[in-house]
Amino acid sequence: MEKELMKWFDYEGNGDEELKRAEVRLVKLGQMEKNLRRLAIEEGISFQDFREHRAEIEAERARLNDLIETISSRRNLVKADFEIALNLAKQLDFLFEKGTFAEKRLLCETVLNRVYIQNGKITKTELNPPFALITCAARSSESFSSGRPYRIRTCDTLIKSQCILLPA
Repeated sequence: MEKELMKWFDYEGNGDEELKRAEVRLVKLGQMEKNLRRLAIEEGISFQDFREHRAEIEAERARLNDLIETISSRRNLVKADFEIALNLAKQLDFLFEKGTFAEKRLLCETVLNRVYIQNGKITKTELNPPFALITCAARSSESFSSGRPYRIRTCDTLIKSQCILLPA
């Protein structure tokens, strides 16, 4: 799962059109600035025009650098979120089994978005975004997606008997 996640982030890193366009435009701005300097040196344009065009180029360069930084940091934050969620998903059984009631509650709030209950039974669950994607990718992990008898992530036999297991 970790290898697939890394491949996906590498693919996303190479496939981001907005980032590529910004980088290409940044290179073109460098060429435009060189041409502008050459024109100013050769006295092809006035000093006032040179300053005006240079200010426009610098403003666009700053905007593009901010855009590139925003895209890169957003990608890194998403990647970190998925890595943390994957590590948490790997240790979920252990953490739930060894945790206090408050820690178990926090784990449930972290993993679950909604739990639908009908006639005292769980009919459907919605996971928070990183865990929903991890569950879809790791359908073979039944203990993560729905739990199994005697591995339902709770020691309370009353709660075990009231839980309904969802099909994979």
